[in-house]
This record gives sequence, structure tokens and C-alpha cells, in this order.
Amino acid sequence: MGSTVNILVEDYQSIRYTAFSELLPLLAVGTTPLLKVDKISQQIFTNNLTIDNTITFSTPFATFTSTASASFEVRSPSRIQVQFKEGSFQPPKIKSNISLPENVDIFGQNVNLSPVQQSLNPLQEVVANLAGVISGQAPLKVPIPGERSSSWLLVTYLDKDLRISRGDGGLFVLAKEGSPLLDQ
Repeated sequence: MGSTVNILVEDYQSIRYTAFSELLPLLAVGTTPLLKVDKISQQIFTNNLTIDNTITFSTPFATFTSTASASFEVRSPSRIQVQFKEGSFQPPKIKSNISLPENVDIFGQNVNLSPVQQSLNPLQEVVANLAGVISGQAPLKVPIPGERSSSWLLVTYLDKDLRISRGDGGLFVLAKEGSPLLDQ
């Protein structure tokens, strides 16, 4: 079983492309002003046969991370059966220094945020204190019930930098953490 699991690559992976319809709205949200998708990634733990799919969003005020955790069973050298167990939402990481862009484009109109930034500057100390309080909170965990919690993943290509997989939800192209593909 060890060699069949190795095809999955245990290292942290960052998504470079997907045709998974449920991720597309999340990617679209990242194109809105002041909200950005920082990373969509997957980490496979072969020692306990689990997977964490993680997405991180950021705003000028905070960073938000959620994870869907699953267990998996090896079905062939390139295919696994996945059972999602729970989702978790980390407490937001409030940034101690709020820094808005000077201008944003909202529905084709350029909006100057300099006056807003100036009004936020006196609040920086309050924000820093709030960040300390929130960061110590436990994540919110939510079970993932129902028939949509079961899935499969078929690895169709794998090398030292790239993994291409298909699942019942679509196509996934992931680059290995540290790969030069992430710099492109």
C-alpha cells in the first residue's frame, strides 16, 4: 500500500487551475475590490490517510481561512475514495496595520480611498488589541453530512512539480509547494 499512496505526493499543493464548479464562485469573489483569494491548497497526509483542502481569503483588514478535512481509502495506484468529515473556519487573523489601496475600481468607477485610510489611522491601536483577542479563539468546526460528502480522486499526471487530478467534481491542477511553477 505504501507505494500506491506515494503517487499522491504528500507535500503541500497549491491549486493553479480548476474546472470544479463549486470553487468557481469562490474564485470569482476574489476578483472583487478589497477581497483576494490568497491560496487554495491541498495537503495529503499519508501517515493517517487524511486530506485537508484549504482556502485563504484576505482583505485589507483580515485574513480568513477555511478547511475541509477528509479521510481517504486507496482504491488503485492512481485512485482514492474520499470521505469529507468536517469543515473548519479559523478565527480571522486581523491585521494590526490596516492599509487600503489608494484607489479601487468599483463597477468601472475609480474610487479614491485616501480619505478612508486617513480616518482609519487613529484606530490602528484598537485594531491591534482586537487582533490579539481574536487570534486566541478556537476554530469553528462544522460536520459535512450527506451524500455530497463522498468523492473520488484520480491522479492522471504527476511529476516533481505538478499533479493533475480528476474527481467527480472536475479537474484540478496543483503545483507542489516550493515549485518554480508557483512563481508564474
